[in-house]
Amino acid sequence: MQIVNLGTMAGTNVDAYVKNVKNSVDMPNGSFVVITGQVAGQPDLYVAATPTDVTKEDVLLVRSPELIEVNGLRIDLTDVTLFTNSANRPATAFHLKVGDDFTITDDGITGVTAKGKYVVPVNGALKPAAADDLTGNTLVAMQVVDKTTISVGSRRIPATKLLVVRSV
Repeated sequence: MQIVNLGTMAGTNVDAYVKNVKNSVDMPNGSFVVITGQVAGQPDLYVAATPTDVTKEDVLLVRSPELIEVNGLRIDLTDVTLFTNSANRPATAFHLKVGDDFTITDDGITGVTAKGKYVVPVNGALKPAAADDLTGNTLVAMQVVDKTTISVGSRRIPATKLLVVRSV
């Protein structure tokens, strides 16, 4: 399962850029979602869904702490590759702003990324895709700034560092 490490993100300093979302399907960290409404009776919880028109929709990055719930207790997960945001449970999502950067494991992106190329959200998919250019006119787009790894225990998982170059 994909892993996301946040770098410099506007949402880490401005609470208005962070939303609590709930989706009807499991979402790994690194998923891209749109907000379609508010959960009834929950003023701070929004309904998340798969993007349907990335040229018009503000797409958010899902990235929750890797905690699991056991008998009502929240416990850190030692192997974060096993983590997913469960369906119908709250998750954290970030509005992306130009200048934000984050690193995502390569299994969280459809296609092969290359330095200087781009990653964009895709209609009908939680996973973004590699792109050679920005001709698709998505509202949100990231540029590949580095190919790297994320360490999990003794493993090094191939990853891509992204810089947001287009946002709402």
